[in-house]
Amino acid sequence: MAYSQEISRHNKACFLFLLDQSYSMEEPLGASQNRKCDELASALNGWLQNMAIRASGDSGIKDWMDIGVFGYRTDQAGNPIIESALRGPLAGRSIVSITDIGMNPIRIDQRMQVIPDEETGEVIQIPCEVPVWVDPVAEGGTPMCHMFYHAHELLSVWIQEHPYSFPPIVVHITDGESQDGDPVPYARALTSLATNDGNVLLFNCHLSMAANDSFMFPAAPTGFPDQLAYNLFEMSSILPETFYQHAVMEGFPLQPGARGMAFNADMVCLIQFLNMGTQAAPGLR
Repeated sequence: MAYSQEISRHNKACFLFLLDQSYSMEEPLGASQNRKCDELASALNGWLQNMAIRASGDSGIKDWMDIGVFGYRTDQAGNPIIESALRGPLAGRSIVSITDIGMNPIRIDQRMQVIPDEETGEVIQIPCEVPVWVDPVAEGGTPMCHMFYHAHELLSVWIQEHPYSFPPIVVHITDGESQDGDPVPYARALTSLATNDGNVLLFNCHLSMAANDSFMFPAAPTGFPDQLAYNLFEMSSILPETFYQHAVMEGFPLQPGARGMAFNADMVCLIQFLNMGTQAAPGLR
């Protein structure tokens, strides 16, 4: 059965994040006052920290997954910039191991965490340390086709080196339309790549500055507000059975044929979306 390969040191997972870094990411996310690029960086840094913790054991961090984090935007002349969003010791590296991630954050930020006091029920603030691998960026345009083309090149090589692994999971997060052509053929070329366990999975998440109702994992392109939503639906993979069942258990009212897509996402949806792939993949539960 496809999408059933257990993830281990011998059959690693691969997660590739494609981050829209265009100027519109300066806009606020949903009904909040926080910029989309800030919230995206925060959510992704939290995901990376959680994965490093989950991979940790008595003998250190288990090397059971590879991770790539890429940003895409244009320069002032409109030329595409496609580059790793990782900074510090990992700067310039395309795909790194979870061991590399765990040992090489850019820095450790001090932040205040708001939690309820169990004894009094009052909300209190406590300081916490937050490792950072990705900083917010927002400039230029949205060369989405170039990003998918580059992702295809990267994963073609990775799959040749890991032919029996669970297929790579690509998580694409954007807030706007492609400005360098129709991205659908590029996305379909990407999802045509496959290991022996199935095709590459592509999940697409749209971030909105409007406080509109969001929708996640649609099964049909009905009621979509615009062409952008339709394109994201066309590009998104149908959820494999393990992912589908996990989403149902988490309370999502899914229909058969549901796809890995979120539209008009706020911070809560974004975090749910990032967690979806890791919690449902075999061996990462």
